[in-house]
Amino acid sequence: MNSGDVNPFEYVSILISLILGLGITQILSSLTDLLYHYKKVKFYWPHSIWVIFILFLQIQDWYITFQLQNKKVWYLIDLLFILLYPIALFAVAKMLLPTNQSEENFNMKKYYKSQFPIIFYIFSFAIIISIIFNILLLENTLIEQIPFILFLITILYISISRNENEWLHKILAIIISIITIISIFVGQDTWAIK
Repeated sequence: MNSGDVNPFEYVSILISLILGLGITQILSSLTDLLYHYKKVKFYWPHSIWVIFILFLQIQDWYITFQLQNKKVWYLIDLLFILLYPIALFAVAKMLLPTNQSEENFNMKKYYKSQFPIIFYIFSFAIIISIIFNILLLENTLIEQIPFILFLITILYISISRNENEWLHKILAIIISIITIISIFVGQDTWAIK
């Protein structure tokens, strides 16, 4: 194989895509298992929104990573840093949906309430990595990161305080839904592979 056949970005993106693919597979597989048992499952809409949101973030990361296609040299530290975000998303995806099929795991409200602190801690780590990525690699300004920083503070507050206030979780789910939908339309040019 000629070394010119694959450029550094293509080579690196294979590993990134594999991890993102595992996260997407995790969500789709676990969700399909729940749908298979839909008569026993008590879905909880804030939890469902988080599942869809994490699935969206994995797809979005695949798009955003393409913006690094012109990076000519990839050091191991670059790759390890880039992999942290999809790895964190995979961990969140794994934690969001039950992996076994015991009766207590069919009540998604109970499951979500038992898991949200650790999910939010891992997701906080992902947000921190995203902010650093945006500033260092995508050359965004710190001012542009303010929404992410506010989201980080909110998620950390909820996880540290283990706040189970149902209205807080419902409002958060609504906010991430609205922001995600708006960002899809506003950032339409950004998320285009050309």
